[in-house]
Amino acid sequence: MTARFPDRSIAGHQLALAVVPLLDGHADGGVVVLGLAPGGLPVAAEIAGAVDAPLDATVVSHLKVPCHDRPVGAIADGAPPLFDRDTLRNLGVTPAEVAASVQRERAEVHRRESLYRRGRDRVPLRGRTAVLVSDGLIDPLTTRAAVLAVAGHQPKRILLAAPLCDARLAADLRQDVDALVCLHLPRYAHAAGPWYENFHEITDREAAALL
Repeated sequence: MTARFPDRSIAGHQLALAVVPLLDGHADGGVVVLGLAPGGLPVAAEIAGAVDAPLDATVVSHLKVPCHDRPVGAIADGAPPLFDRDTLRNLGVTPAEVAASVQRERAEVHRRESLYRRGRDRVPLRGRTAVLVSDGLIDPLTTRAAVLAVAGHQPKRILLAAPLCDARLAADLRQDVDALVCLHLPRYAHAAGPWYENFHEITDREAAALL
């Protein structure tokens, strides 16, 4: 396929044009933009700038167990872990392996949050409109874990936005958020990278600088 976006920042600018009208009447301190870190942060930064809202990060990590490449779940921002029960059962993963994975990845999420924020507190979400932004909604586990984490902070509304979203996943996600904005809805999307000309890995330093 031909890439649709030169890079994440330009994708974020295009996405902002679709998101801003949905935030009419919710500005003046009532909006917080969250980048699904690290890749979603450059996209989210464009939206935050367009609506003059604070930018923060939602960090999510896959849960994996030894000898298996397939994730058994995901965890984000101190929220309870989200598991793929079918995968757990099919792989025969033990409770001890699951517990070790949760402990390990919770620590990693905390490490990245601390590194990105550089000692700053998270931006409060309670009673505000949370705009959760990704560079591509492809993976159900990490996406749902991120939404669960944001919901745990009791925002008034959750708006989920991305330049592209797998159409099958989008149909399910609409039930979990107040609004979903995607510029492209491919029927079968397996990765976000092919949609971008420049899709370099966002380093911890870049993520911290964006915040």
